[in-house]
Amino acid sequence: MFILVNGLIAGLGLAAFLALGDGLFGTDTFSVLIDVSYVPGMENLPSIVELLIHLLISIGVAFFLMYFYPRGQSRGVASYLGYWNLGFAAAYVIFSWLSGTVMSWTGFLIWVLGHLLYTVMLMIQMEKHR
Repeated sequence: MFILVNGLIAGLGLAAFLALGDGLFGTDTFSVLIDVSYVPGMENLPSIVELLIHLLISIGVAFFLMYFYPRGQSRGVASYLGYWNLGFAAAYVIFSWLSGTVMSWTGFLIWVLGHLLYTVMLMIQMEKHR
């Protein structure tokens, strides 16, 4: 239940941050986050269904991030979360390409900051849950 709730909250926080960034800076990071039209059979899903898919993925990511979380090692935590964020940064390039979205440095920065927020939200909960 802990991972489910925190995965949903962090996923919603990420989606809200990216949507806000899109509104302020005219980027398309939120659409990159939820777009699944490149998956066969999922071409015409409503946006709400795509968001629900994102939240399910968020729960899965939260499970793995929290399951392998290096408890009690502050240096290990920073490296661990850094590797996750490198993976999220690479995901922006891959998912932008798959969805046909124009990539920009502003969009990339918003994406990275949003995913940093996502991992920090999960880290705070892990530290509280110790």
